[in-house]
Amino acid sequence: MMQIANENKTSAVNAHVAALIDAFERDVQTDHSSGPLVRLVANLTRHSQHDMEMCALLLVQKQWPNAALAVLDVVESRYGSASSIDYHRAGAMRALGKLDESDTLAKRAIAADPAHLESVIFLASNYRERGQLRAAAVVLRDYCQGAIARGEVDNLLAVLRFLSESVEIDIAAELCEAAIRSGLDDPRLIAESGKLALQLGEFELARVRYKDVLARMDRPHEMFSAQAISQTKKFSDPDDPDAALVFSAPGAPDLSPTARASALFGCAKIYDDLGSFQAAATTLREANHIIHAERGWDEGEWSARMERALHPELPRNEQGIDFDFIPVFVVGMPRSGTTLTAELLQKHPQVRSRGELNFMRQLDGYVLSAPPQSRQDAVRHASEIYATHLLRDDERSRFYVDKNPMNFLLLDLIFASFPNAKVICCTRSKGDVALSLWFQFFTSPLTNFCYSLGNIKQVMDDYNRVMQFWMSRQVIYETSYECLVSDPQGETSRMLDFIGAPDTCDLTPRANDKRRIISTASIWQARQPVYTSSVAKYKKYVEWIPELGMFL
Repeated sequence: MMQIANENKTSAVNAHVAALIDAFERDVQTDHSSGPLVRLVANLTRHSQHDMEMCALLLVQKQWPNAALAVLDVVESRYGSASSIDYHRAGAMRALGKLDESDTLAKRAIAADPAHLESVIFLASNYRERGQLRAAAVVLRDYCQGAIARGEVDNLLAVLRFLSESVEIDIAAELCEAAIRSGLDDPRLIAESGKLALQLGEFELARVRYKDVLARMDRPHEMFSAQAISQTKKFSDPDDPDAALVFSAPGAPDLSPTARASALFGCAKIYDDLGSFQAAATTLREANHIIHAERGWDEGEWSARMERALHPELPRNEQGIDFDFIPVFVVGMPRSGTTLTAELLQKHPQVRSRGELNFMRQLDGYVLSAPPQSRQDAVRHASEIYATHLLRDDERSRFYVDKNPMNFLLLDLIFASFPNAKVICCTRSKGDVALSLWFQFFTSPLTNFCYSLGNIKQVMDDYNRVMQFWMSRQVIYETSYECLVSDPQGETSRMLDFIGAPDTCDLTPRANDKRRIISTASIWQARQPVYTSSVAKYKKYVEWIPELGMFL
């Protein structure tokens, strides 16, 4: 009850402070002197330091950073210096575009209070926005070591997830294991360790961690543990005890629909490994029905995205920036071989894959929101932002690969931003793509179409329309999954020739190949030697999933 009372009190104070800021904004419209700010500060004088700092935060969020700095000066004159004041000043400086000053203030806040999570995340975000992922990782690593010593599991998990989102998965895994070794055996940490191990290809460790979660957590299947275990190996023995763990999961009591569907996807994967195709098909049908009912699919949003993809309107970025690298965009339907394509390309010493970058859509929205007379500048700025995140602060390469399949919807922005961009379009048997999509448990809302074969058919048809449209206007290289797996060396050489990479490359597996970071649904497959057993796989299922006939 006390917690609820405190939350209500905080909410009431925040509402009052927000009302003061709204009054300040209205006041500014009629009085352009310093009067509105003076009146705002006077109204805040009866509030606490925390409330005044919250006022400064809200002012920054409402695009009044200079007013926020003035409020923080008053706070400091009244209450003295504090790390929280430096933290809020850092936010105002970032809003003003003064990034160096923002960094300095955030560092000062951290030096005064090393346990202040918000300052640490803020500084790491500053670095990440400038592509300085190594610098961000150092800040986060230092914080995590302190959080481990203090036993702060919640804060530690927040930082580990930030690291994972920044593609510093190996560092996150190292810190997660250090926390577990120190005695922090919270099931959430153990599950996080399992997820990171999967992404790094450490399948044995992932299996151990998820089995530990199943053994000790009250509601382990809400962590999708069974489905994760199914991804850690290819099952060949129906009596495998790990398979028994997965098969028992859908019958666990009090499962949420999503958790039950996740467990069913895990069961279907094992049935497929064992060659029990009818059982796999039956299980898949139930799993997809559950998720489709839970999530649906926004066909209106999809139609709007298709309209955008088929009506280019952006000016080309042909002046002002001379990029010294070549961006390579690998697009296609999900599960069409984009991960394999990127993995083969990056065998070349001058090619570096950045995995699936996920912010081109936001950049597209930013550019389209600019007034028509400013679009050229907006395109140029978007290309600079993207280049920053592509290049980062590690060793430079000549070619950078972004293998987000859904970038096929953003080819207007891609060709507008980078006249030198190379686009590789992946194709695969429609039946195999449809089946593979229906086999997957995705987390992104963008893939909600995958739980209905009818929706998959619509998206696949729309994808073909978009690619035909752009291939009539731009030079795009079309590869096929079937060609990649039947002649990987030859097809890789042809793709490298298309992007302009000199010579060919050695596709011999290397010692560190299995530790590469792969965060897509191809976690297991992409780490195996190239194989052809998935070609025409749909034929094994047509009897049990007759809807596949619409793709043939």
